[in-house]
Amino acid sequence: MTLRILRMIVAGGILAIGAGLGLAQTTASAPAAPATFEVATIKPSDPTNPIAIRSLPDGRFVTSNTSLRRLITWAYDIGDDRLVGAPSWLDSPGYDVVAKGPSGHLPHGQLQLMVQALLADRVNLRVHWEHRQLPLYRLEMDSSGPKVHVLDAGTAVSQDPFSMAGLGRLSGTHVTTAMLAKVLTGQLGRYVDDKTGFNSVFDFTLVWRPDDAPAADASADEDARPSIFTAVREQLGFRLVPGKGSVEVVAIDAIDRHPTAN
Repeated sequence: MTLRILRMIVAGGILAIGAGLGLAQTTASAPAAPATFEVATIKPSDPTNPIAIRSLPDGRFVTSNTSLRRLITWAYDIGDDRLVGAPSWLDSPGYDVVAKGPSGHLPHGQLQLMVQALLADRVNLRVHWEHRQLPLYRLEMDSSGPKVHVLDAGTAVSQDPFSMAGLGRLSGTHVTTAMLAKVLTGQLGRYVDDKTGFNSVFDFTLVWRPDDAPAADASADEDARPSIFTAVREQLGFRLVPGKGSVEVVAIDAIDRHPTAN
């Protein structure tokens, strides 16, 4: 199972995964946020460069060897299965993006909106949202009941709650089951629908054996880890049930193959 990350900031070797609380979520008192980057360059990447998406404290948004598909799914906060109508060439080539926005903290989801505007301007991306019947997993309560560390009533959720210290080691701080479902969607590559009915805020640690972890590099401890499905049930007290249901997707109406000049 490939390590998939919805939003990531690389810092100190730990991948900090966004909470997935909904794009452009702001408070009434929040100052007006910029709609676009001050300046941005997009150029073809060296295909040997690593694939990366980074948001830096100085306001820069930087990517390396990033396909248009990856940029779109990152900007709209969706998995590959929720992008429809994509042309066959969308996965290549990869691009390096350097865009300058304001330094400091942006309202949650604002950076994604700015990347959406960049894609609309530079590759004429036009999309709409619709619902389709797709394979999914339902996150349900297991018969054993929740095994997570439940926090006091009234505890606020975190804006950056998830961290992953390597493949198959996920921690969450001040999260809800809706947020857990969101990050599991990223790991499974298939939409996870929260059907637990569990309303508490909690902390957790989840350790499992990724399906595609290199066998030659695995330690005895890694070999002994359960699958993610077993780990969710035994370590968290929830279960993942496969099914099919209505899922909101992003449908591409128009897109140019090459970005306009910088």
